[in-house]
Amino acid sequence: MKIKLFFFLSFVFTVFNTAFSGDIYGKFTVDGIEREYILHLPKNYGSEPLPLVMVFHGGGGTAEQIKDHVKFNKTADKNNFIVVYPNSVDKNWSDGRIGDKLPMERDDVKFISMLLDTLSLNYKINTKRIFSTGISNGAFFSIYLALKMPERLLAIAPVCGSIPENLKDNFKLSSPVSLLLINGTKDPLVKYDGGAVGFGDDEGKRGSSISTDWAVKIWTENNSCQLSSKIETMDDTEDDGCSAEKTTYYKCSSGTKVVLIKIKGGGHTWPGASQYLPKILVGTVCKDFNANDVIWEFFSSLPDKN
Repeated sequence: MKIKLFFFLSFVFTVFNTAFSGDIYGKFTVDGIEREYILHLPKNYGSEPLPLVMVFHGGGGTAEQIKDHVKFNKTADKNNFIVVYPNSVDKNWSDGRIGDKLPMERDDVKFISMLLDTLSLNYKINTKRIFSTGISNGAFFSIYLALKMPERLLAIAPVCGSIPENLKDNFKLSSPVSLLLINGTKDPLVKYDGGAVGFGDDEGKRGSSISTDWAVKIWTENNSCQLSSKIETMDDTEDDGCSAEKTTYYKCSSGTKVVLIKIKGGGHTWPGASQYLPKILVGTVCKDFNANDVIWEFFSSLPDKN
């Protein structure tokens, strides 16, 4: 009886402690490998099922690092949705690219599928409103998830990513997924016009991508969008060497949208966040808008998944 009481009190303490910390650190095993994630429940989390946004770190990063860098927790608290930061193995996602420095054999899609199952079972999640975003390797992985499990995703918002060159010929979504793609024209790692990913000794060892414009064309074809689009110049509010242009394709199947934000002069960076590495390495951070706000505005504008 004392042992049972001890475990009960320990459980209550853990849940109480976690609830007030805001972040829940979880893990489970997939194919013999322990996988980890950080879950954030918004301040008003209750009985109502809420949207879920997955945020994926870039190559060399971690769940903790991307959480601290993009600060999506604040966006989640403000707009009342759940956010999860999955953690890769060895700081890299298996995202469909072919390259010597990429973990091509590991099934990270299976991890995410099991993660969604786990979270949906244990938390109040609106399974018709599941989204994915991320930067660089996390952007490529968001695109790969849309290809591999489109039935589970309403929309994705990759930042600094594109369709891998080796997947372009057979990139067919079995059901439409909305896309918001944010890329900079001066990204030194994932080039706006496509080509080998990376630079220096790493260039080409992380695969190749197609041009941003080509990726958008493929996506509009997948979503059966009409050719007409709306082009807007976004407010240029900061003296940061960048400006942004937004192109929207509205008339797509199942109420989906395809949007491109082209950051002229933008680098391999998250708009509105800090300059995490010197400009000579990653380029310039656009400060004219906050990517979190634009991404959530896009996600929240979409009708539920059919």
